[in-house]
Amino acid sequence: MTGDGAPGGDGSREGGRVGVVVASGMLKGVYGHGVLSAFEERGLRADVYAAASSSGLSCGLAAIGRAREVGVDYWLGAAAAAGERGMSRVVLDSIAAHGPALREGLFRPGAPEYLLATSKVTDAAAAETTQGPGAKALGKQLLRDVFTGDRGWVEKNLAPVVFSSRAEPGEGFPRLTPQNHDAVAYASTRMLHAWAVPAEIDGEAYVDASYTCSCPAREVAARGVSELIAIGSDPFPLYRDLYASEEIADGTVLDGARVMVVKPREDLKTLGVDYAAATAEGLVAAYEAGLAAGHGFLDAHPGLPAGSREGVA
Repeated sequence: MTGDGAPGGDGSREGGRVGVVVASGMLKGVYGHGVLSAFEERGLRADVYAAASSSGLSCGLAAIGRAREVGVDYWLGAAAAAGERGMSRVVLDSIAAHGPALREGLFRPGAPEYLLATSKVTDAAAAETTQGPGAKALGKQLLRDVFTGDRGWVEKNLAPVVFSSRAEPGEGFPRLTPQNHDAVAYASTRMLHAWAVPAEIDGEAYVDASYTCSCPAREVAARGVSELIAIGSDPFPLYRDLYASEEIADGTVLDGARVMVVKPREDLKTLGVDYAAATAEGLVAAYEAGLAAGHGFLDAHPGLPAGSREGVA
């Protein structure tokens, strides 16, 4: 395994670096947590992990070797508290509970690189709206725009920003640090229609990653991986953002990395898990479906680079 993962002269990747990216999906993200838990059980340790929005906690836990330990319990607690406390409070509470372990584990020597996507508000007037009483109405409009494919407001006012725990000056990735981790983690999740508490990083307005980058696969590929495992939460095509601007397709090659997609065979709604509401039984079933899919994926891909099957420290 090479240290820098730079492309070879023929455009291929040297070494055997593996990247794992988990797309957003709100409560449907429990499936991806199950897949990550299966990888952990089997000793698959990726070199790069990347997340967006609701997948941030699961992916961060996988990067520090604690996805299986936390398991479905996190999702059961989040779903139960959402209606009573609101999503902002649920996410802030989860960051308070798991933030110390993540801040310690993600930045220790030898830890995998961890990428966390956000959407930065680039226009001052738009920032004022997202931070004020007009945020909820704007959020509802942006969800309606998903069905029409209208990306006008997003393209004018937002930019994808992906933080990296290994970023170096000049790379185009801002640095994720123990000091800004909690702010970035919250900002990544802030859907305007349902999150009441504004999100800021270093005094600037941010909103949910999903508007611009719900699956940061390109950013993982750019980190020099040869194998890219992309985990979705729906049986439908996996796209880069809510507005289906780019498909992340199984079997394709993205910046020199072979893309392998893991996603449910059926809509998790049939199990009782939708984006914003879920039954306890459905969450357990969806998590177990992810576990089974993760094990099945590894059974079907025995040739993944051995250097990434190192176990979890």
